[in-house]
Amino acid sequence: MKNKFMILISVALIMAFFALPVFAQPVVVTFWEGMGAKLGTTLQTITDLFNKQNPDIQVKLVYLGSDDDVDSKLLTALTANNLPTMSQLEGPWGSVLVSKGVVAPLYEFPGFTQLASSIYAPLLVSGTFNGKVYTLPFNRDVFDLFVRPQIFEQAGLSYPKTMNEMAQDAKLLTVVQNGKTVRYGLGFRTTYRQFTAVAYQFGGNYVSPDGKITINSPQNVAALTYLVNLVKEGYAYGKFDYFDNELTTSSVAMLLGGSAELTYDLSDIAGQSDGLVMVPIPSDVTFRPMLYGNNIAIFNTATPEQQQAAWKYLQFLLSPAIQLYWAVQTGYIPAAKQVADLSQWQNFVSQNTNGINTIMIGLDQSADYAPNLPWWTTASDAIQTAFQNAVNFKMTPQEALDWAQQQAEQAYASYNAK
Repeated sequence: MKNKFMILISVALIMAFFALPVFAQPVVVTFWEGMGAKLGTTLQTITDLFNKQNPDIQVKLVYLGSDDDVDSKLLTALTANNLPTMSQLEGPWGSVLVSKGVVAPLYEFPGFTQLASSIYAPLLVSGTFNGKVYTLPFNRDVFDLFVRPQIFEQAGLSYPKTMNEMAQDAKLLTVVQNGKTVRYGLGFRTTYRQFTAVAYQFGGNYVSPDGKITINSPQNVAALTYLVNLVKEGYAYGKFDYFDNELTTSSVAMLLGGSAELTYDLSDIAGQSDGLVMVPIPSDVTFRPMLYGNNIAIFNTATPEQQQAAWKYLQFLLSPAIQLYWAVQTGYIPAAKQVADLSQWQNFVSQNTNGINTIMIGLDQSADYAPNLPWWTTASDAIQTAFQNAVNFKMTPQEALDWAQQQAEQAYASYNAK
């Protein structure tokens, strides 16, 4: 009898155990990103808010370093079959991963059409492959011109609106003492993106509408000749690294760069009486601001639950309230069109002394920094090398871009031969 009683008690305990409510573990979303310093802190704040509002989801940020670091580690993870749930990535790298069949097609997620319609159309181009959207924009900036307002005021100059005006201002604002240049009128980095931003203002492009490679077009040669001549004449200074020291010492009056560099540049001049103002990049042909930055992809190698959780997080990132906060804190373009109409944004712009509204000017005419082609990373490296060779007088602008054209054609042929 005692044994029967113990058996009944045991059965009752087992049944009671299974009747207890089961608290499911949150779905973990791993997000690879490359946001350093204040950018990373801002992204973490946003992510903490999302996690708090969605206790069934836990988004974990994994900082990998620069954009290039993220892209290279994604390809390594692809080979090892160890991709994260989602990641930031650049357009050409995105096309590589799309071609490998590992990127989840965002256009199939619920609510995609409504979300996509809320985003500026040019920002969607970098995530579009074969007419379908696979990635969506997040940290996108626009290339513009940074000017030191006191230097311009003291010289009695207005900010340049054309490339010719910028060249004239660079000449007038260059200061030489005892045979040494102590202030250059213009500074620019010798990167692919910097050259591309200027080439667009000369009407240049890299691929024609019918698919032909046009790196050595007359427009691109004119843009490169323009920059090389400014360096040759001693009015401009080009180098690969950032211009932190030149800003700190006020040894450059104008600087070409991306809007997301504003927070870094302001820290370089902290405490100085002269500030920094962003203005649209000067243009001689057609005003065509260049967009740069990363999109976000969700990978179909994650579980369906993780993909849906990542999609919810991505929608949160692109919501007007979060895009407002992101733009104010970082200088990145608010991808959501509704932000421009928010009183908080309008108040922020009216009180800002650094020309923050420049990031919204000309968005409808803007163009992405690179074509969405899997082999374009090779071409962009060649263009950057050509740019550096020309600025350092190792090749003429025509010779440099002819060489880059050949390298791109070989990359295209090699890719299509696979």
